Amino acid sequence: MLLISQAVGLVGMLCVAVVVGGTPSGADLAYGALAGLAGAAGVAMLYRGLASGSMSLIAPITGVVAVIVPIAVGVGGGERPAILQYAGIAAAVAAVALLSWGGTRGARLGRGALLLALGAGIGFGLFYIAIARTSTGANLWPLVTARGASVSALLGVAGITRSAPSFGAARPLVIVGAGVFDVTANALYLFAVHGGLLSIVAVLVSLYPVATVLCSVIVLGERLRMAQLAGVGAATIAVVLITAG
Repeated sequence: MLLISQAVGLVGMLCVAVVVGGTPSGADLAYGALAGLAGAAGVAMLYRGLASGSMSLIAPITGVVAVIVPIAVGVGGGERPAILQYAGIAAAVAAVALLSWGGTRGARLGRGALLLALGAGIGFGLFYIAIARTSTGANLWPLVTARGASVSALLGVAGITRSAPSFGAARPLVIVGAGVFDVTANALYLFAVHGGLLSIVAVLVSLYPVATVLCSVIVLGERLRMAQLAGVGAATIAVVLITAG
């Protein structure tokens, strides 16, 4: 399913990139490929970690690391957010952890699962950083090479494991829609990070669990846990502080 959705996104992004145009350099395309490989590795490690049965611990660790990595690189590279924005960043990190926390009692995290969670977070963080390093003149072409690299990696894995791509139990339209929305989100992130600070944009992007939680309430009728309610509140405060700064 992942390979199919990624391939759909590649075709869609290639078509849009041709229409929009752009003059990517070799470095732009290389950063795009690095982003694609890092993102694919992050997804693979996340899924492997979640399958270990420590979901309630894997998700928040991955989310927090994915936020901290671009913050460290952005600030270390000379970015200087305002005081209110620093407070917003701290609130956002707390929000990601709270929104992702499953709250399962007795959950334990082995060394292997911990390494997978850390690796997944670093992979996602590297995706944010690599895309931020591309030039504005490249437009969407770095995302084309990013998706091309991730699809190639997934094809390699499928070949090694001898597993043919399939829709599984999901509806084809859902998988196609996932691919379209995925690359659309990547494109919006690229445009946002080219117009703002990496340490700020990556933090705001990492608050996506808010949408997931709210959809689970509206569509599936799920009830929020206290930790998730606190996470929604922290995310709201984070956005207000970052915007005000």
